[in-house]
Amino acid sequence: MRRTVIALAALLLAAPAAHAQDEGTPIVGGGSFNVAPLLKPGRYADTVAAGETVYWKVALQKGQVLKARAIVDVSEIETDYSASDYQPGLAQLDYRMDLFSPIREQLSNENTPEYNKATADLEGDDDAGAKTGEVQGPRVLGFEQILAGDFSADKFPAPGEWYLSVSVADSDTQPAEVPAEFPLDLEITIEGEAQPSSADFASKLATPTPAPTEAPLQRPELLTASADAGDPTLTIALVGVLALLGGLGLGALAVRVLPQ
Repeated sequence: MRRTVIALAALLLAAPAAHAQDEGTPIVGGGSFNVAPLLKPGRYADTVAAGETVYWKVALQKGQVLKARAIVDVSEIETDYSASDYQPGLAQLDYRMDLFSPIREQLSNENTPEYNKATADLEGDDDAGAKTGEVQGPRVLGFEQILAGDFSADKFPAPGEWYLSVSVADSDTQPAEVPAEFPLDLEITIEGEAQPSSADFASKLATPTPAPTEAPLQRPELLTASADAGDPTLTIALVGVLALLGGLGLGALAVRVLPQ
């Protein structure tokens, strides 16, 4: 009997510890890219409110793939429209998860199979009491691969900090009229070994050709002492003639003006 009591007590003590491990590490996501906390692979416990988008970020290197799984607990929402506490806005919220590149591009906008997995609607029936979904990003490329001539994607899947968000938005027809906050279970996984980028990739890039520039305007040259001014004797003679003519002109003017 005593052994049975001890065994039962041990099971009761072990149960909370196992439950705590299942909940994940408590974190608080950011309300924007700028304040998103940095996460490592693992399981986390957070919350998301109606009408809110929560952000986190994960550091990735070349060759790695980011995967994430989110479960939003909606068991407290009354889904029976005949119940007195039924709230249409809460019962019709839209749940979504997105991945973003290091320069905050929504990766699923690339519209290719590899990138389309970066967005997921969190779904689940009313009986499940949870909305669940998974996302997966494209493989991280090295800078030398992105800058190569055969890379044609519009996105920038480079090494760096990638972003993850979970949003709970109002439906188009029924906005939520009461505040509500839901528990969120988030699991981060990174697949693939980190690979170094080529150390000399920049030296292999084509050197850009400088754009042609207009020729500068030519200023007219000023006369200098070294310019050929002609024979100095001729110049002195011309000055003397001009002085003589000027004197004759002044004398004639004086004869006309002054009284005789």
